[in-house]
Amino acid sequence: MKIRGEDVSEGLREWAKSELKEGPKQGYDLGKFFFSVSAATIGAIAAIEKLNSTAKLDRPMVVGLSLLFVSILVSIHLVLPRKHALGGETDLLMEYNRQINRVIRCVWLWFILWLAGTLAGGYALRN
Repeated sequence: MKIRGEDVSEGLREWAKSELKEGPKQGYDLGKFFFSVSAATIGAIAAIEKLNSTAKLDRPMVVGLSLLFVSILVSIHLVLPRKHALGGETDLLMEYNRQINRVIRCVWLWFILWLAGTLAGGYALRN
């Protein structure tokens, strides 16, 4: 079997379409996972603080829980469905890159918020 140029271009076009279809699913799966991690971290910090004999809601605890709550909002943002305007003139590779870059930005934002919230909550538990 000889592969022609049209076959290669058709295969690449189909691959790009399937990747474009699967792009939102990646953000959805990550969003579900990040939501559970953020919620579990809030629950763990709150439970450990409640076990302390002198449980108090001081500034580091409020900051930590607030940052973790915002990380939950970022994870919900990842899960929300997106509407894509695809037409005959749409550059599929550009659309795919836009989707992946949005997911990457949200992942980094979530990680920074989660880490800062966890560190602030841990600092509040230590004091």
